Amino acid sequence: MTTAGAGVGRGHLSRALSVAEALVGRGSHVSLELAAGRLEGESAARAERIGLRRTSDCPSGAIVVVDLPELTGVGGRAEDGSLVVFDDRDAFDGDAALVIQPSMPTWNGSGRADRVLAGYSYAPIARRYVGLREARQVTRAATPHVIVCFGGSDPALVTGRLAIAIASGEGWRTTIVLGADYAGNVDDLPPDVVRDPADLPERLARADLAVIGGGTIKFEVACVGRPAILLAVADDQLAVGPPFASTGAAEFLGDGRTIDPELVLAAVRRLVANGDRRATMGRTAAFVVDGLGAERIATAIMSMGEPPSPHD
Repeated sequence: MTTAGAGVGRGHLSRALSVAEALVGRGSHVSLELAAGRLEGESAARAERIGLRRTSDCPSGAIVVVDLPELTGVGGRAEDGSLVVFDDRDAFDGDAALVIQPSMPTWNGSGRADRVLAGYSYAPIARRYVGLREARQVTRAATPHVIVCFGGSDPALVTGRLAIAIASGEGWRTTIVLGADYAGNVDDLPPDVVRDPADLPERLARADLAVIGGGTIKFEVACVGRPAILLAVADDQLAVGPPFASTGAAEFLGDGRTIDPELVLAAVRRLVANGDRRATMGRTAAFVVDGLGAERIATAIMSMGEPPSPHD
């Protein structure tokens, strides 16, 4: 169960589809239940490619995987089955067979889990990004390309606050990517704006620098080995940004909703001028997020219910 509701971006749905990809690839039967919203655009096409069927009725004995922004009321085992919960905010207080915390090195929720998968190696990445990572042959343009993307919804309209400053800098080309749910005034933004492009993975893989929110997109950018500047666009990203940046995979500048745009511009200018620094960040990012998170999660899910190994 996940959500495609307006205002929550695309991260929860994207990683649910990534896990479904891995499970279907191993022969599992997977159904998708949406708590809100509907499948549209690339998400709908992706679900169709995977072969997911929509359902609101969980069959008896099924393993239920929950990836929702709010976990209030999510607790107990699925009826006659087992519960798997994604918990980025350490908010889950129920009883689960498996808790996945991909955004922090450890899980500190108050609930109970038979097993916990925590850390960036469990970040589920779409196979499309993994394929781009494996084919990494990026041709560098004479003028560096900076992509600005603050998620599928950007509820605080951080793009409107910062994009003009970033695009005003000299020595690089800027593309501003808006999510499908962006509600700001596009007329107030610089001209190089695209909305919900179908080729976002390819655009990110070709970028010389990405200025992004601290959600799921940071893992996608890291997977394709691109350097990034992170800014929080929601409260929960204030906590997850610094530890990710501490790996050397990105720079975290703070709260995009309040930061001085000139500080962001200065950081872009500094990194654009330092190709060696960007190259090091990109290599580190690709090491930190290797693209195998969905496969690791699928392995853990498929092992649920199996008798323990004598070595466990």
